[in-house]
Amino acid sequence: MQPQDLFVLAALALVIFFMFTSNKKRKKQAAELSEQLKTGAYVMLHSGIYGEVVEINDDKLVIESTPGNKLVVARGAVRGIVEAPAKKVAAKKPAAKKPVAKAPAKPAAKKPASK
Repeated sequence: MQPQDLFVLAALALVIFFMFTSNKKRKKQAAELSEQLKTGAYVMLHSGIYGEVVEINDDKLVIESTPGNKLVVARGAVRGIVEAPAKKVAAKKPAAKKPVAKAPAKPAAKKPASK
């Protein structure tokens, strides 16, 4: 066996090792995410939609993206759990002012005709 062959075999073994370890890591992260999914959690889907988990069924979630707008999505569609946005406090609107009537426009003064 040539030294180059040993180098190629070692490199191939290293690539296969990293493939298996990254796969384990990804499965572990998916299991942790699945454990954290509970009713009331604020999540982001892979499509970029944010919402709060309202109901959890076997492999489906019911997510409320806006008040009264519920979505049924697959459990695998959840990209991650994010921090819920701060709820805005409704500020009091100032009283509407009545429009002020404008004075009629004055006609422009005519210039004397030049000769």
